[in-house]
Amino acid sequence: MRLVAEMAQVLARVLSLKGRKEYDEALREVDKALREVRESDAGDAEQMTLEQWIALCRKHEQAASGLMVAVADLLKEQGDILALQNRSTDCQHSRMLALGLFLEALLVGESFVSAELLDKVDDLMESTRSGLIEAGVRRRLVSYFVARGRFARAEDALFSWVEGGDVSARAEGLAFYEQLLALDDAELERGDLPRAEVEQGRREFLEAAKGLTSGASS
Repeated sequence: MRLVAEMAQVLARVLSLKGRKEYDEALREVDKALREVRESDAGDAEQMTLEQWIALCRKHEQAASGLMVAVADLLKEQGDILALQNRSTDCQHSRMLALGLFLEALLVGESFVSAELLDKVDDLMESTRSGLIEAGVRRRLVSYFVARGRFARAEDALFSWVEGGDVSARAEGLAFYEQLLALDDAELERGDLPRAEVEQGRREFLEAAKGLTSGASS
């Protein structure tokens, strides 16, 4: 919890520096804070994957979810500042990691689900739409949209995941359609995915997944 509180203070400094257009100093503040989370873990922060960041946060057991949100906040600001510096590739990577961490914190059910947090997720989904997204983020997007009852958006995320070439999407996708088909028609309608579209989507998904598995084995 001490680390979470410290990172909140860093975030406030970063926002102040960004407001004064002191971008390089703001990025140094973010980097310093992220290094503290990493402690003695080897590797370059810029090369770390989403799963590695989640694993680091989970080392702080009781504060894991809060730490994920704190790290995600800093990564989001890092991405926004990099965007202001026209560093599009680095910007996309930071924003993707931030999105994945926010999603993980929400999905484990240990974070307070505020309108502000949901708005951050929506903003990051929009800003990363055209970039390269890790399979782990795609998978969490499917679960996130299902949890919010937005089944059509979940299906879109599932097909994007399959198109990314991740073989594990096949089993997850089949479970997704089984879950939807077990719901009543009214709930499916509320999720903007009527039963007929669920059944059609399942057929199209099986065809797409067939190509994925055959491609992976060739």
